[in-house]
Amino acid sequence: MNRRHYFIALLPNPDIQAEVTRLKQYCCDRYQSQAALRSPPHVTLYPPFWWPDESVEELEGALETFSCQAAPVELILDGFAAFAPRVIYIHVASTPALKTLQAQLVKAVAKPLNLPPTQRHPFTPHMTIAFRDLTKENFHHAWAEFRDQSFAARCWVSHLTLLVHNGQRWQIYREFLLRSPADPTP
Repeated sequence: MNRRHYFIALLPNPDIQAEVTRLKQYCCDRYQSQAALRSPPHVTLYPPFWWPDESVEELEGALETFSCQAAPVELILDGFAAFAPRVIYIHVASTPALKTLQAQLVKAVAKPLNLPPTQRHPFTPHMTIAFRDLTKENFHHAWAEFRDQSFAARCWVSHLTLLVHNGQRWQIYREFLLRSPADPTP
């Protein structure tokens, strides 16, 4: 049975993606942390899980059904934060709409499909710019640089994104239009 690694996320608009990618590249060049460059800028709604190839239509169907009942959500990016001693990220406001979307995704998709419970911490929306291969020493240097910097951006996200790992990096597998029943768009 072949399985692939997936995760479910929200991707910001192209302008924000470009700015966040620039910051990831800066962290790679200055602090030797390239792991964050292996995925597009995103807010993780459900962390990586393994899924069998022969059941991918079931996963897609569940995400399609869910997305028809979920509304677009605004991402509000505000400053930098960290999970010491290895992760630096752009803070994303934990708005009621974003928390509700994530909780509903778990309830409507993850639990019925028995996705493995990989969430070890409470949902903390963020966009990572450096992690995993950021040494503790470089974390302290990078955090000293980023902790007082400002970063502010906002965008509406109208798609839920399923990403798959291709053996080297994460790539978009499929996007699902968020359209609650009250949404008049087709």
